[in-house]
Amino acid sequence: MQNKYQKLFEPVKIGNVTLKNRFVMAPMGPQGLGDSVGGFNQRGIDYYVERAKGGTGLIITGVCFVDNEAEHHSMPSTPCPTINPVHFTRTAREMTERIHAYDSKIFLQLSAGFGRVAPPVDPDLKPVSASEIMNRWVDIPCRALTKEEIHRIVKRFGEGAAIAKNAGFDGIQIHAVHEGYLLDQFAISFFNNRTDEYGGSLENRLRFAREIVEEIKKTCGEDFTVTLRYSPKSFIKDWRVGALPGEVFEEKGRDLPEGIEAAQLLEQYGYDSLDVDVGCYDAWFWNHPPNVSEEGTIHSLCKSNKRGSKWPRYLCWPYG
Repeated sequence: MQNKYQKLFEPVKIGNVTLKNRFVMAPMGPQGLGDSVGGFNQRGIDYYVERAKGGTGLIITGVCFVDNEAEHHSMPSTPCPTINPVHFTRTAREMTERIHAYDSKIFLQLSAGFGRVAPPVDPDLKPVSASEIMNRWVDIPCRALTKEEIHRIVKRFGEGAAIAKNAGFDGIQIHAVHEGYLLDQFAISFFNNRTDEYGGSLENRLRFAREIVEEIKKTCGEDFTVTLRYSPKSFIKDWRVGALPGEVFEEKGRDLPEGIEAAQLLEQYGYDSLDVDVGCYDAWFWNHPPNVSEEGTIHSLCKSNKRGSKWPRYLCWPYG
């Protein structure tokens, strides 16, 4: 088997981090892996350490929020570096040191929030988004984030990344210009009708994501690795309606040409790699292919970074 899949066992470098092999544990929701005050519980520590013990080259944690003021999150027991930095560092350091003992690396996934795709949990609080658009699940309008809230979230990313670095994490993954989450709602014109510097042109719609990576690099150093969860194509037919494989349709979200252009800009802004899938909450079955899907369903949409490729140099993808 090792001869057939030799490439998987070879080292690879992402930013300033060298992985011993190309086996990566993708981020998954961390509910139940954190305690009530923002740290990792023993179950969470042991869970991630077991993946390192099994030989995984890179582990990416599930989503950890950096801010709970603009958007009140309903995910219980989710680690968060900015709630109680001392406690987070103490619990996380035990985990990162044990993972490093197996020569594995670990990135902390930090999130700006869910925006319109978060089910409303408090009838007295409007969900947030880039603009005043409807929530994904119910007919409740979102309110647009203010510029002051955006600036605070950007600052929190720098603070959270610095805490994570001090706790022994090898890098950060930003959640996410993918799947229609809050940063993606800013990046996609279908969701973003702002008239300030965070709306309009593609560069403006990516400004939030750009300011985040710049803040982290400023806080943690240019050599600190920052990656991004990214979707180059949305597969949106209309509000809450996704396109099926092979279907001819008009893309209302991000189409592939803009997806490639955005990827090139994101690399220029400082992201060290893009962790790629496709789809969004309006086309859920692309992000989470059911068992009936063909193997490597999205491989052709996440092409390799061979010489002459239209994709940026540093690109991770689920298959191949």
